[in-house]
Amino acid sequence: MQLRLKLLLLSGVPIVVALALMAATVQHQTMDLVRGEQSLVESAFMQSKEAEVKHYVELAGNVIARMAEDAGPVEQRKAAAIATLTRMQFGQNGYFFVYDEHGKPLIQPREVSLQGVDLCDPDDPADPVGADAARLILTTARHGGGVVRYTWHKPSSQSHVPKLAYVLPIPRWGWVIGSGIYLDDVQETLKAIETGARANINGTRWRIFGIAALCVVLIGIGGLALNLKDQRVAADKLRHLARRVVHSQEQERLRVARELHDGVVQVLASAKFLLEAAQFQLSRPGTGTAFTPRQALDQGLARLDGALVEIRRVSHGLRPALLDDLGLEPALTLLVEQMREEGAGDIRLACHDVPAELPADQGTALFRIAQEALRNARAHAGARRIDLVLRGGRRGVQLFVKDDGRGFDTKRVFRDGRRGIGLRNMRERAEGLGGTLLIHSSEGGTHIEAYLPLSAGPAASNAPPAHDLNDASP
Repeated sequence: MQLRLKLLLLSGVPIVVALALMAATVQHQTMDLVRGEQSLVESAFMQSKEAEVKHYVELAGNVIARMAEDAGPVEQRKAAAIATLTRMQFGQNGYFFVYDEHGKPLIQPREVSLQGVDLCDPDDPADPVGADAARLILTTARHGGGVVRYTWHKPSSQSHVPKLAYVLPIPRWGWVIGSGIYLDDVQETLKAIETGARANINGTRWRIFGIAALCVVLIGIGGLALNLKDQRVAADKLRHLARRVVHSQEQERLRVARELHDGVVQVLASAKFLLEAAQFQLSRPGTGTAFTPRQALDQGLARLDGALVEIRRVSHGLRPALLDDLGLEPALTLLVEQMREEGAGDIRLACHDVPAELPADQGTALFRIAQEALRNARAHAGARRIDLVLRGGRRGVQLFVKDDGRGFDTKRVFRDGRRGIGLRNMRERAEGLGGTLLIHSSEGGTHIEAYLPLSAGPAASNAPPAHDLNDASP
């Protein structure tokens, strides 16, 4: 899976999910707030409507009560009261209704100056809804009056809407007087609140989606930039590694060529000279020379033996045969003996519990690390004593190399790209097999510890924790 897709899945998807959950939470909380606001608005509206209609009915009831207490013929006063209530109106659809003690409507719809007015009649079999509303009104009035709710026909809109009425008894005449207010404006207000809330929720949701899309795009751009940067860094590392490989090859070739030229070639040239001298004496008997033919042949053969030894030494430096035939421990023993013969100082080798069947990659890597460390100690540090310890364990193999020579600044060497190639090769050999290489250097000498797990390959992860090599004693 490509890095960009991984970044998109690991970063973009959680952000989108988080924003979606946020949008759902915002919607849920907003709707809860809207429902609470609707409840408060409805309660406030209803209280206001009840107070309003109650005020109108009590005002009309006081007028009728005074007319009932006035002097004069009762029927005449009742007729005047009916006429007064018929003329009394409020708002666009507000009117009064009156029932006698038998539940008969005393105001006819045609007498009200509003168009489309219809009154409740408890005895109208053609209108069961109106009859039920009228009986509810009469029942409430007989219990002292109060608020009545029912659905009724609104004159201005010619539709049935909820209505809130207030009724009041007139005991002196046995009448029931009342009026109502339509509640459709309350429903419209509540719907307007909900519509506005939903519009705000939709707007918020689209803004969240826009933010999510922007985040995904930015993550994608960042992932692409990071991918391109990683590719450039990887390409630079590959080019640098290729240059180092070529440089290492050239250095090794130069070393081999120098050793062949200064060692093997010189010995072979000397042997050739002696053999030619013997050949000349044999072809021309009696010619006086510094050597007899037998002496020249003997010295030539001795020089050829020396050439063979030199060739074996060079070959061993390239790839010791003992490493493949007998293992790491004999190869290190031979390496130490050769270094001693070359005057490398006091080199001491100790091996403990080394596995007999050490993998070839691990054995080669440890041998090369030891070889490079010994060369550095001899060529650069001027060490007089070098301790080389090889220790096997249950999980891996450790190699310790300590010398008492001149130390060096490890950070400075590793920062300088032109120096420390051998040290970098040592570290890359160890890390390439899943191991570690620790280097600690001071004025008292240099300590190198290499650890390689027994399981081959870079995936091995059972390396011991890094520690200061000053605390590591062979």
